[in-house]
Amino acid sequence: MAPRIGFAKGPPGGHPAPSMNPCAAVVLASALALLSGCSESGPGRARDEILAADKAFSALSEKEGPKAACLAYFVTDAKLLSVLPQGAEGVKAEFMQLPPTAKLTWFPSYVAAAESGDLGYTWGRYTLTVPMARGPLVQMGTYVTVWRRQAGGGWKVVLDGGHPDGQK
Repeated sequence: MAPRIGFAKGPPGGHPAPSMNPCAAVVLASALALLSGCSESGPGRARDEILAADKAFSALSEKEGPKAACLAYFVTDAKLLSVLPQGAEGVKAEFMQLPPTAKLTWFPSYVAAAESGDLGYTWGRYTLTVPMARGPLVQMGTYVTVWRRQAGGGWKVVLDGGHPDGQK
């Protein structure tokens, strides 16, 4: 079975409903009712959980600042690609120059999970806004975050990096 990755959207307007044999409809409805009690597992469920974790991580960053959010969502030995130290020391090194009023937010554009359901990644766009006396400094770019399922079932960041496309 191929892994479920990314986001899929149907065509605008949808498709016309196909006609179905009444017996086949009853069998299909019974199968769907039986399967609805089953919970999804593996990469599909992991993908949904990673997406939710990434969005919650961004919301926390917007509310409490990027340093606090990273300290909350990173494993103890997580790696930021932009700095040499790992874990909390790396987070402090990355964000020590930012004022507390700086805002870092992002939105995932893509999510994938390993077939095992214990590792995955997101990538998307970020915006860093730093208030300045002459107007805010705004940096936008792309990011990638690698997530690992924790023993308790939650997700934490093991690797994070971004690439700016410029400032305005």
